[in-house]
Amino acid sequence: MNKRYFKLFWRSILLPTIGYLFLLGLVGLLVILYNLPTVFWGDVIRFSLPFFIVWLIGSGAIKYYRLRHLNISQLDKFTPTNMTEGKLVELLQDEQAKNIDTIRQLQATQHEQLDHLELFTHEIKNYLTSLNAAAENSPTVASTEVKKNIHQANYYLNLLLNDERLAINNHDYDFQWIDIANLINNILQQNSAVFIHKQLIPELTGLDGIKVLTDRKWLHFCIEQLLSNAIKYSSPNSTINISWEMNSLRIADHGCGISMNDLPRIFDNGFTGKNGHRTTAATGMGLYLVKKVTEHLNFKVSISSVQSQGTTAILSFLPDNIRSSN
Repeated sequence: MNKRYFKLFWRSILLPTIGYLFLLGLVGLLVILYNLPTVFWGDVIRFSLPFFIVWLIGSGAIKYYRLRHLNISQLDKFTPTNMTEGKLVELLQDEQAKNIDTIRQLQATQHEQLDHLELFTHEIKNYLTSLNAAAENSPTVASTEVKKNIHQANYYLNLLLNDERLAINNHDYDFQWIDIANLINNILQQNSAVFIHKQLIPELTGLDGIKVLTDRKWLHFCIEQLLSNAIKYSSPNSTINISWEMNSLRIADHGCGISMNDLPRIFDNGFTGKNGHRTTAATGMGLYLVKKVTEHLNFKVSISSVQSQGTTAILSFLPDNIRSSN
């Protein structure tokens, strides 16, 4: 506020200062024309300048004091007495409006994060409860059952953590060249228990020799979310095709597909659609977070689907961010 005030203050005293200098110049001209003693002109300056300076400082101090002690809530009732106060009141009102908008956005974000926290903790609790029930019913629990529930609990925990990271809006990205085949194989290995449980077969095509320039952690997150959706909606004993085509990584399943009515909303916060209503595992958060990630990074996500035939998730990269040894 101080910088703006002094800027406007100098503008407000510019005209009086020019007027004062003009009068001094006029007196000096009269002294020359009428051969008056030059001491007369000096006396005019000597006696008038201190009063002029005191007037400038005093008027500025009064204006500053009035605005300094002005309560923000009283802006609408405050009546400016000059141009400087008027301009500063306008600036304060603009700042007030911006602050109100910022507070509302922060409150909305906070409510959204609390909703996400409740959702994720509920899902994690469900899988832990399932494990606890299995342990109570039998002294020994099948390892596949344990792995499946732990995998799902860990999945939602990762969603929660990454959601928080995105909310903080941390731009600490580490861009590097990432071997797509190597990354995909790591993700498949981490999800092997789920593939085995549903008897799914991953088929990899055209991934060898492809590298992309982006943040490894967030690309891993996006691929894992898209692969998780493919697993979730695939029919048992089917295949999931993971391929590289036309500067894009494609993950295609042969499951139930997405209805045309649901497609435009699949990236909305919490949207599960018709497919989500058929399974308790759907939260509507995976694609929403993937979309948020791609908005911050250098690749895009899109979905194509035919109902009852399958869905293809596509991560598209710019040509400059791709290296191919093929």
